[in-house]
Formats: sequence, structure tokens, C-alpha cells
Amino acid sequence: MSGRKEEASRPMASARTWFRRILTTIIALAVLGIVVVSVGWWKFLHAEHQVFDTPRDRFQYGSLGSELVAGIPYPIFMILPRVFPDLVEKYAMQGYGPKKPGWGGYDAFGLAWEQGQRLPAGFSIRRVGYDRLTINCALCHTATYRVSPDADRVIVTGGPAHTMALRNLLDFLFAASHDARFTAARLMPEIALNVPLDWLDWQIYSFYLIPKTRLALQLAESELKWTQTKPAWGPGRDDPFNLPKYNLLREPLDDTVGNTDFPALWQMGQREGRLLHSSGEAKTVYAVTATSAFGIGSLPGHDFRDRNQWIVDYLANLPAPRFPGPVDAARAARGQAIFDAQCGSCHGANGARTGTSIPLEDVGTDPGRARSWTDDNAARMNRLTGALGMTGAELQGARGYIARPLTGLWLLGPYLHNGSVPTLADMLSPPDRRPKTFYRGYDILDLNSVGFVSTGTDAEAYGYRYDTTQTGNGNGGHSYGTALSPDDRRDLLEYLKTL
Repeated sequence: MSGRKEEASRPMASARTWFRRILTTIIALAVLGIVVVSVGWWKFLHAEHQVFDTPRDRFQYGSLGSELVAGIPYPIFMILPRVFPDLVEKYAMQGYGPKKPGWGGYDAFGLAWEQGQRLPAGFSIRRVGYDRLTINCALCHTATYRVSPDADRVIVTGGPAHTMALRNLLDFLFAASHDARFTAARLMPEIALNVPLDWLDWQIYSFYLIPKTRLALQLAESELKWTQTKPAWGPGRDDPFNLPKYNLLREPLDDTVGNTDFPALWQMGQREGRLLHSSGEAKTVYAVTATSAFGIGSLPGHDFRDRNQWIVDYLANLPAPRFPGPVDAARAARGQAIFDAQCGSCHGANGARTGTSIPLEDVGTDPGRARSWTDDNAARMNRLTGALGMTGAELQGARGYIARPLTGLWLLGPYLHNGSVPTLADMLSPPDRRPKTFYRGYDILDLNSVGFVSTGTDAEAYGYRYDTTQTGNGNGGHSYGTALSPDDRRDLLEYLKTL
């Protein structure tokens, strides 16, 4: 009897044993899954909030939220110049060498690098799992200058980055991604010199982040191959509306060249309600900031509007710097009367045409930029951004060229939308007397002619040769003020220093 009971209990015990094993396995897998998910979240997605001492620091180094789309691991980016010094030298700005400020690193590309900062202005480092590097507005909107070759470099927030050679920087990164040295075996020892890594970090960088970064750079290069078929940007410029036209809208390549200087962003509150960008493609400052952020990989999300509105508010009253040289007060007073009579209607703070579109046939400047973005392009972009949930960021087709208020004019050289006229003195000369070639990107001010030194041995050694005969580089038109007498031109020039 007892034997039959024992035999009957064996299947039940066996079933309980298998149940316990299955339950144990399920629990173990669940725990393992939780650990893997937790580690994965911590190593790849855990986002830390950025804290800045001043609003200026936030503008210069704050994130626009593009880490997941366009972020590059900061430890990798940081050490590339050390691993590829030959490529830095190959793609650097003109005049790169031991006497050049910033010798040995990313300063070779004309970036504005403040002492004590981990990277130049316009680069943000934010931890989303790991330290990810992205760009922000300050990359193209931080000016630098020196009043003499021996003077300290001055960095000006919101100014045009006239020395920054964006295409050169990209070419360096793209070339590095194709180099046989771009491997974990070569990069990891350099990274380890600066960044403490545990065993798991080492594996993540070696087998995932380094190959991923290399592939991402190569994909970006393929997206920008069209730029090699167009005239070079040179320092201080890009092709701002062909970039979204070809890369976001996937429009077929055409023959337009819209190379344009980076603009200044001072006192943007004065421009609210007026047309913005060089050709009036936007109607609000928010539309400018939101579409620019979108263009560098910041997607609409819970804080997209607040983040871009903060930039709008910061720029509304951002002051322009004062002219750093002497000003003849008597001449400037006479020049103000000339400005009010001949320039104020288009460029005065309350001018009747300030912030409006001046037709191409009136202004006569190079038409390339104004022809690179049409109403059809804008409609397609509006549909795209609208589908993603962006509001208040609508664009329109180009409308000639916009007459801007002349805030901080002395630091905006070279002049015209494409940077084709080196100084204000040249702007007040008849178009046929303006320089046909000159050198841009040298950071020494020309305090007399107002602009930057653009001729001579130093300008040739450190600048980029600008040829006004190239497509999109024309320096004609805007002949206003060119008929003034020499004395009146000098008086007007003196007043323009004060704006």
C-alpha cells in the first residue's frame, strides 16, 4: 500500500521540481533582463541636466537636444587631432603652423576657443548615457578679432564666426573616418589618457562607439558630397538653404549657389515682426531658431519649443560690442546726418524699408542666394516640420535681399550677404573699383577702412583667397553712397563705426 503511494507521489514531486526550475529560470531571466535594460539605459540613454553659471555660457555651450540623432562621443572627438595631426595640417585654415593661435588642435579650423573650456564655442557636451558632443548656434555665431597682431584675441558672443572654416573641419573628420588608424586599437589608448574607463566602457567604445562613429561620419560625408560640386564656402560662410533643400527635402541637385556669410545675432528683438535671414525666408526669430535647430538634428519634443524660445529671449537684447578704436566725434556727427538722409530709410532702426525685401533689380547684388530657395521648397519644408509637430516655424521662399539694421556693423566684415566686399570703405566705392580678389578669415581689424585686414603678406599667409569672379561671389550692386564726395564718405564711415 505504502509502495503504491510512493509511486503515485513521484510524478507529483517531479512536476513540482520542474515547476520550481522553470520558475527559477523565469525569475533569473527577468532579473537578468532588468539588469541588462538598466545597464543599457544607464550607459546609453540616462540623460543629465546641464547647468551653466550664466546665460552666455548656456548660449555658447548649451545643448539643443540633438544628442540621440547627431551626437558624437566626446572622448572620440577630443582625441582625433592627436591621432591624425597630418590630416589636421592638410585640412586646416590657411597659415596653420606653430605661430598660429591654437596650434595643435581644433583651433586650426578658426574656431573660437576660450581658455578653460573643454571645447570651442558652439560645441555642447551633454551626458546621455555617455558624453555626447553636438553643435549649437554659437558655432556659427561667435566672432573673434584682434586689434593688432600682438594683441589678445577677443571673443564676441552672437557675432559672425568669420574665421570658422566649417567645410575644412568637416573634411578633416571625413578623412579621419576613412583612415586606417581609425580603430579601437589606435584610439582607445589615447582616450584612456583622458577619460577613466571601466571594463564595460572599454568594450562599449571598442566594439560599438568607435565603429559607429566612423560609420556615422562616412554617412554624413555621403550626404554632403554635393558641396564638392559647388564653389568653396571658405571661412565664415556656408550655403544655408541649399543644405536643407538637398539633405532634408531630398531635392535634385541644381545649379544654384547660395553661399552666405554667417550673420550676427545682436539685438534680434529689433527685428521681430520683420523679414529675417538674408532673403526673407523667415518671418519670426523663433522660426529662425527652431528650423536651425531642426537642421542640426534637434527633433520636436517636450522641451523643443521652450529651448528655442529661450534662445529667442536671450538674443532679443544681446548687445553689440563697441568699436575698439578711436572715433572722430566731429566727423561722426556730420556722418550721422548723411546716414539719416541717404541710408536711414533702409538701415535705420525705424527706417521705412528696414526689415523689408529689396528686389534684386533694385539692389543689384549677386543673385545666387536669393535664387536658391523657392516657395515650393518652403512649402515642402513646412509640410515636413508640420508633420513632426513643429508650430510657428513656417518658412517662405526667398524675397530679394533684406535691408537690415546695421547693428555692430564694424565687426560684420566682409560685407554684403556673401562677404564679397572686404571693408566699409570698399562698400562706399563704386562697384567697379572694389577689390576683385582679397583674403578673408584673417582676424586683424582694419580700424581705418573698417573691416578686417584683407591684403598684404600676413593676410595672404593666414587668410583664404576670395575670388569675386566665382559663381555666387559677385561684389557688384549696392551702389548707395558711392557718389558721395571723399570728405562725405569719410564722415559717413566715421559714423558707421559707432553703430
